[in-house]
Amino acid sequence: MEDLLPRSSEGIKAHLNALRVAQKAMQDRKSEGIGSVRRIARSLLHAASSFKDTSLQKLLSEIENANDDDLGPHLDALLPRLGALSAIEPVHKRMVLLVEDDPLLVRVLEKQLASTHQVFCIAKTLKESELALSQKDISLVLLDLMLPDGDGRDLLLRVRQNPATANIPVIVLSCKVGQDVKTECFALGADAFFEKPYDPIALSTAIAAKLHRAANASSPGSLDPVTHLPNRMVFYRAFAQTAQLASRTQEPLTIAILDLDRFKSINDISGHQMGDRVLQTFASLLMQTLRTSDVIARWGGEEFAVLFPNTDLTQARFALNKALAALRKKTFEAPDKRQFRITFSAGVTPVTPGMSADAAIAEADRYLYLAKALGRNHVLSKEDSVDRLKRNILLVEDDDFMASLLRRFLEKAGFRIFHAKNGEIALALCSEAVFSLITLDVKLPDIDGFKLLERFRENHAVRHVPVIMLTSKGDEEDVIRGFRLGADDYIVKPFSPSQFLARANRLLEK
Repeated sequence: MEDLLPRSSEGIKAHLNALRVAQKAMQDRKSEGIGSVRRIARSLLHAASSFKDTSLQKLLSEIENANDDDLGPHLDALLPRLGALSAIEPVHKRMVLLVEDDPLLVRVLEKQLASTHQVFCIAKTLKESELALSQKDISLVLLDLMLPDGDGRDLLLRVRQNPATANIPVIVLSCKVGQDVKTECFALGADAFFEKPYDPIALSTAIAAKLHRAANASSPGSLDPVTHLPNRMVFYRAFAQTAQLASRTQEPLTIAILDLDRFKSINDISGHQMGDRVLQTFASLLMQTLRTSDVIARWGGEEFAVLFPNTDLTQARFALNKALAALRKKTFEAPDKRQFRITFSAGVTPVTPGMSADAAIAEADRYLYLAKALGRNHVLSKEDSVDRLKRNILLVEDDDFMASLLRRFLEKAGFRIFHAKNGEIALALCSEAVFSLITLDVKLPDIDGFKLLERFRENHAVRHVPVIMLTSKGDEEDVIRGFRLGADDYIVKPFSPSQFLARANRLLEK
């Protein structure tokens, strides 16, 4: 019986409820009850290929072939068997979102619809509903139309427009309304409509049946197994629908590609299980900070794609920077108790009428590449005047002559230079700008260069930024110490500026 339940628990409950209603009709000498019992038994037998209980199959066959007078005893034997199956606690309960602001009705519904197969998530407003849909694994929505902050039909529309929630069954519960409201709800995508007061058995059966069909119809290939976000295939479908609508309504549409910075090092150092946890947390953070109408998908690896309907470039950049700021504050803990933080880079671009999905993605990807080249931890678009952007280099050097020489040479090569005469200034600058490269003198007036290098490698903002150590010392012991502490290159003064530039570019290309 355990093998049957995970696949058909809601279906069994729906059939059981219908059989009980049919049994009552038979007892009231209503002829339609007999026909209902036979049809329901035939429906159960049709699904019997998944039943491993052969005695149950036999009982269903007997009901289908029994004379009308013998049907009652067979039904009496079947109902307890189905009741036992439907009472088995499932491994994973389904979550039903109940959107209702009346606390008394909420308590009544919870009591009437109590089941071993489902749990309720209560939302009193549209805002709470959208938050629940973005954060929880909702299997079905029971929706009231009259809510404190708006009309439930607006939520129904948004649920159907978002590919991540488009297939969730929605049952509308409402006071008696005109036929036009019912018609609109069905047009917007409602699966059923119940007027208050409703028949609790009919509602319970509808819920079980909708959950059963949704479970059978859902394609496991449409969701990413790690983050449970839509995958690339779903994103392409959403793009086609949304781009067509945007073109027709002349509303703006924006697309972005996001990539977690230096994600490979998390897998290498802390393992793939930790990497999956980071991906899951990042997916949840995106769903919490972006709108329900925004389409978020896992593109592959550590890359994510976001589609922003009715959103211009400035608004999309603002939303992504908000998500980036939230991620910067997030602290992760590895299995060895080591704490770390992570950032993402993003390329974002408007989708123009007639633009294909691949063309839009390629354009967003181009800005993502530039964001990575500029030191990561950026949201980049054409508004940033990319052609005029320069990579930032932090020059930590207390010798004014050497600093002036390097500054002129590097600025001529197209870099933006931030000069720090001591370690404290250097550390302060790390929180104010994003750097692609750090050049670090060993001899500083306040902090030893090796100590400062250690501080850099402990600072999440510059932990992975390449560091070239500049020193008049050429002792082998100092060179080894520098590399051991995390230096990427070591140049002994005096040196040729062109040699320095070549070695800097080598690190930047990595």
